[in-house]
Amino acid sequence: MNKPENWGYEHPEVVGPNALMFFTWDLSKTIEIAFKEADPENIEQYLNVAQSSIDALLQKYVELKAAPDIFEGQSIKLRVDRTDSGEGLLIALQTSEALEEKIIAMQNRTQAGHS
Repeated sequence: MNKPENWGYEHPEVVGPNALMFFTWDLSKTIEIAFKEADPENIEQYLNVAQSSIDALLQKYVELKAAPDIFEGQSIKLRVDRTDSGEGLLIALQTSEALEEKIIAMQNRTQAGHS
């Protein structure tokens, strides 16, 4: 029997600077789950469900008070874009500016620590 995957927001250290790392992990997982059954023909059908899941995830982090300065008042909007070639589809995230800046800064710190 498979053990269910844990979510970042369930982790005891999901506070302060760690919260953003857990959030990006949960966000990726949320999108993956929401679009698991999607294909280029029906992807639009999954967009509303995925958006609701992302909104709920963001709200979960606000309610946990994981990092109020990071999550409160922020938003992430999903859209589906065509690739430059027009052959495929991309799931695009439009993140509120303050949240996006914090995610990029966290990624830069993480990458600097691994090099």
